[in-house]
Amino acid sequence: MKKWLSILVLALCAAPLIAQELGMAVSHAPTLKSPPETASTAGNTALDLSKIIAAKVNGVDITERDVQEQMVRLFPYYSIHGGKVPEQYQAEIRRKAVNQVVVDELIYEEAKRRNITVPETTMKSVIDQAKQRLKSQRAYEQFAKERYGSVAEFERRIRRATLIAKFEDVEIVQKSKVSDAKLRDYYEQNKKIFKRPESVWLQTISIMIPADPSAEQKKMARKRIEELLPQAKAAKSFNEFGLLAERASEDDYRVDMGDHKWMHLVAMPEEIRKLVVTMKPGEVSDIVEVQGSLAIFRVNDRRPEKQMEFSEMRDQMRKDLEEATQKELAARLEKELKQKAKIEILQVG
Repeated sequence: MKKWLSILVLALCAAPLIAQELGMAVSHAPTLKSPPETASTAGNTALDLSKIIAAKVNGVDITERDVQEQMVRLFPYYSIHGGKVPEQYQAEIRRKAVNQVVVDELIYEEAKRRNITVPETTMKSVIDQAKQRLKSQRAYEQFAKERYGSVAEFERRIRRATLIAKFEDVEIVQKSKVSDAKLRDYYEQNKKIFKRPESVWLQTISIMIPADPSAEQKKMARKRIEELLPQAKAAKSFNEFGLLAERASEDDYRVDMGDHKWMHLVAMPEEIRKLVVTMKPGEVSDIVEVQGSLAIFRVNDRRPEKQMEFSEMRDQMRKDLEEATQKELAARLEKELKQKAKIEILQVG
């Protein structure tokens, strides 16, 4: 799903309350973080980003500040990259950011055209929460003036973000809701896909074989795994086998005590499937050469194929179906709004 429909943790002091009031989170709000440094602004700290026009949407100016604040949301780890979006990501992140601020403006205009409103009580709660998070009225006013020129402009942005969120909730989130009756119909029509395959719970101890190994390297790897085999066979529990894996194994699972958790038999390489299908819980295999390693397997438990019940799948089905519908509605809305709009991209970064 596009970022503007994702459930996000935003850097807006009022965002959590917007989410609470409207039942969703928003990615359109003014941010407490500084805009990232890009190729077009690097080395020019005096540049006023609010004066640079990056795009026009139906005659409304989209500023470089709007674009770069959106880049922060799309690349939230920019702060660990020296306060900038890394050069290799700039073009892509900027393209997505420009598209997002354009779509936000189109939604905002459409919401106003349809006379959609947010209750004043909601707006008061959001702004009051912003004041509380900034600790004092003075800090709130200082922040608003420093970042957005005035308290009025900051609150205008909060109101705008909240209205966009309300529109998305009405037109996308609520229209994507799936009833239990529809879920039941979907389950009954697709029962076959809700079968859990036969599975085994595996642990491994592996000694890696180098690529294009010499005879001596293969001999040394074989010697090491053979030394471990008696200890692995003697392990009486998950923990005993796991501690040996943690100490001696060379595969990535050693940090999890060799634990691969539940694995579907149908998804395993054939040589492993043929081995573990015959093993009982608690049994340890002999040495197997597989995928560039010499390995020892322990089967901790088995479970047969199972037809999952509706009650077991309901929540996941609802999530999957609603997310798919939201994607479809969001794409359709974006396309429809853009077809009726005049959009000019003026600043390419």
